[in-house]
Amino acid sequence: MAVAPFNPLIDWSLRLNALSGNGMPCFFLVDFEGRHPRLWPLQTLSSSEVRFSFPGRPDVAPSRCGPPVNLQAADLSEGEFLPAFQQVQAGLQRGDSFLANLTFPTPLTLHGDLADVYEQSAAKYRVLLTDRFVSFSPETFVTISPSGYIESRPMKGTAADSAAGRAFLLNSPKEIAEHATIVDLIRNDLSQVARGVRVIDYRYLRSVTTTAGGLVQTSSKVGGQLPADWRGRLGTILSTLLPAGSVTGAPKAATLRLIRAAEGSDRGYYCGIAGYFDGESVDTCVLIRFIEQGGDRYFFRSGGGITAQSDWQEELQELRSKVRIPVHG
Repeated sequence: MAVAPFNPLIDWSLRLNALSGNGMPCFFLVDFEGRHPRLWPLQTLSSSEVRFSFPGRPDVAPSRCGPPVNLQAADLSEGEFLPAFQQVQAGLQRGDSFLANLTFPTPLTLHGDLADVYEQSAAKYRVLLTDRFVSFSPETFVTISPSGYIESRPMKGTAADSAAGRAFLLNSPKEIAEHATIVDLIRNDLSQVARGVRVIDYRYLRSVTTTAGGLVQTSSKVGGQLPADWRGRLGTILSTLLPAGSVTGAPKAATLRLIRAAEGSDRGYYCGIAGYFDGESVDTCVLIRFIEQGGDRYFFRSGGGITAQSDWQEELQELRSKVRIPVHG
């Protein structure tokens, strides 16, 4: 009898089902490809390995109070970006995808280290995996209340926080179509695990202060009701929803094939998720706004949604505009 190959995401989901089903608080990470998911019962979590700060759960580890951190980014060249953009556009024109999220790593000179970035950045979600990555993410993946209400808040569309930037986001046909596509995808994803799924708040604006000036982003809220036994199935529910639609595209399976071919390498934990179960409720984020470490080198990973109406120069500028660290306003 053939033995089924080991699937790390299935193993992770079963272990999370067991912990959450028994009401045991835990923290978890899932990489974009689902090959290296990690799970820590909160009582075993070591701040020397991983740190996180979520809404309602601030990091209580002592701060090192280091000097102000800053970064200098190498400019991603047109010669690097354009071939991948054209490959994605070819897939869009063939009808393989309606929207594809294309990402790139930008080499950095970082004055400080990942822990300095973690401590000094201001974000709704902050995650540090020592000597691997830091994420200062504004984007919720899903939250789950004790009653089982599940809500996703996809974020799609970024511009400079100015009157012109806000007008561009709200009026651009490309930005309108991109956001609508992702909201529809998230609604379909949630409908696989919840009932009564609907859009609660559509295309609201949110400002972010950064080291290189302000950004404004558009988000929406989509929610529904999970079954009463959701805690014992938490890992299964989350693995059904992965990877996050806002950093993939639609339709999801075909778009994944397209972006993997265009990007040419794994994303790793970038565009994966981090999550915290406190024993009663769940909060998770998409791991964007992300600096990774490889030896003594650092890379800022960023990207954006590509549609058939996209202009490659505008998309390259959006990608570059995200290479900055959010700070307290």
